[in-house]
Amino acid sequence: MNKISILLILFVFQLSYSQQSIKFEDSDFATILAKAKAEKKLVFMDAYAAWCGPCKLMEKNVFTDKAVSDYYNQNFVNAHFDMEKGEGKTLAAKYGIRSYPTFLFLNGEGEIVGKELGYIQTKEFLELGKKNNNPSLVNTNLKDEFLKGKLDQPALLNFINLYASKDPVLAKQASEKYFANKKDKTFTGEEVNALLNFTQSVDDANYKVFVANKAAITELLPENNYKQFDNYLKLMKLVTSATDEKTKTIDDTKVLKDGEGLFPKDELAKSLNVYKLNYYSAHDNFPAYEKTALEYYKNPDEFNNTELLAAASTIGEKSSDLKSLQTAARWAEKVVMSQESYDSTSILATLYDKLGKKEEAKMFAGMAANFAKEENKDATKMIEILNKK
Repeated sequence: MNKISILLILFVFQLSYSQQSIKFEDSDFATILAKAKAEKKLVFMDAYAAWCGPCKLMEKNVFTDKAVSDYYNQNFVNAHFDMEKGEGKTLAAKYGIRSYPTFLFLNGEGEIVGKELGYIQTKEFLELGKKNNNPSLVNTNLKDEFLKGKLDQPALLNFINLYASKDPVLAKQASEKYFANKKDKTFTGEEVNALLNFTQSVDDANYKVFVANKAAITELLPENNYKQFDNYLKLMKLVTSATDEKTKTIDDTKVLKDGEGLFPKDELAKSLNVYKLNYYSAHDNFPAYEKTALEYYKNPDEFNNTELLAAASTIGEKSSDLKSLQTAARWAEKVVMSQESYDSTSILATLYDKLGKKEEAKMFAGMAANFAKEENKDATKMIEILNKK
């Protein structure tokens, strides 16, 4: 065999090898869903990032395996999107994707029917595809299936994750059904998250599951965190009984009295103040929020930057009281000294502007505008401050 023939064979071999892979659709997401419906297949979606090492290894080592590529190409409409570019950004927000790679199995409605994270070995990845290949779900509306009681345990868990933000009330119902039917005494991290997210009261059905399975849950959740969550639910019970829904106010004295002995005094007072800040903010009772925040954050060194900035931002946005604005500015100044960012500098600029400190306001507005370019934030308000005469 001459040299040219050998090179030709090598070229053909390399070409056939390079073409052996999962075939991903070169289409927008809507077109991919439509194709899945038409072909009565589920969508397999590889959610990746260009810089992600495990993503590249999946593409090189796993997607090119013959058994994997044959199975996925035959049974799924395959899609992959860079979650940090183009339509990928929208999909990342839609599905709450923060880790790469994330693998989603979607029905024709774009609903998640299966999910896995991270690098997966070839054999396990093939099994993942077989596990999630359920063509009966292609044109199925998961909400209807749930209401008809047709979702099994794995499908219920996926449904809970999918509807957690879309319809929390329905997701809570699904969680209660899931844990009522759970036979396995061990818990996965996904199950613990679903349980904690939808246990909102000591009167909830899920709270009984939380208490009864403490040993299994604390295998994954530190016992201190378990206790904090339990205490929070108990506090919610106390606070609810002390809340006047007509005036949107909370009777501090009643909570502190009823909670005596249940929590250490300092811990009870701190937890109560955190709850009050969230409650007053959610119910637009700014005077009560302002009073609580000024008292609670009177020693700013005891709090982290996130807490201080949140309070400073709210007061800067809604208060017209000079002393309150000055106090909030001191909180923001403290944060800026350790953490310069768009959020910290823009909040400080806004506070200085309301206090009439024009030069200081413009200086930090300029800094915020520069950070806005780096962080892809809207700098409109900062430009307005910079343009003031």
